[in-house]
Amino acid sequence: MIENIVIMSIAMALLGATKKGKMPVFGQMTLTGEKAVDWVKNESRITARKIQMGAGPLFQEFNLPEWAKEKGIVALIFPADEWGNPMLVTQKSILRILEAKCCEFEAAGAAVNILKVQAGQLAEIVFEENGPTFEFIRPKNAKQFDPYKVIID
Repeated sequence: MIENIVIMSIAMALLGATKKGKMPVFGQMTLTGEKAVDWVKNESRITARKIQMGAGPLFQEFNLPEWAKEKGIVALIFPADEWGNPMLVTQKSILRILEAKCCEFEAAGAAVNILKVQAGQLAEIVFEENGPTFEFIRPKNAKQFDPYKVIID
């Protein structure tokens, strides 16, 4: 009888401990247990469900490289397909265009939120339907750090 009570107590304690800091089980995870992101590559194309912009360190649930966290402002473009990975944007040339377009989307009535995370804030714009499609293209003769051409539909 006492053995059963002890076993049940341990089982309940373990169950309670796993629920508090539980990491998601589904979704593409990295070896560190953080959510994966895709990178902007030549001819990348994504239809946005939402866009978040803010300081790199504030995106803690995502597996961002250290240099991206130290870079300053970055953006994540979440795809319309809920199962896809968000696209990480760190290139300043793309961020300038993205921010200007987000201003236009906000003025046209898109839902905008300020998300409070840790010691900072993330700006978020959400597209209920018909989100914009972004395509990132580099000319064939482009050097490594040349800017991307951004096409928005």
